[in-house]
Amino acid sequence: MPRVSGNARGSEVEMREWTPGGDPMLALLPPEPPWGFQRLPRKEQAWRGRAFLIAFVMTDNEAFSWSLALTRDPVAAENNRLDVLYTKDEVIVQGLRDLAEMKSNEG
Repeated sequence: MPRVSGNARGSEVEMREWTPGGDPMLALLPPEPPWGFQRLPRKEQAWRGRAFLIAFVMTDNEAFSWSLALTRDPVAAENNRLDVLYTKDEVIVQGLRDLAEMKSNEG
């Protein structure tokens, strides 16, 4: 369902709701990724989304993880892309499971 955003002048802009498409890893992202992420081409979303998940597993900090994943620094971005390239999706998923288990044991 499209969302409608208005501004002070009362005009409306239709914004399409972001979906993970056919990528099951992107389906693991928080429900409303930052607008800067949503605007990226799908191929870039694939590796930056995984970079977010890797950082989130390590830090359990959503804001920091998005900041790292969406960095504009070309060297840092390339390092993130290479980290994702050499990290299997199964490792990321297991990390998310381990984090969830650790958090459930804290309470």
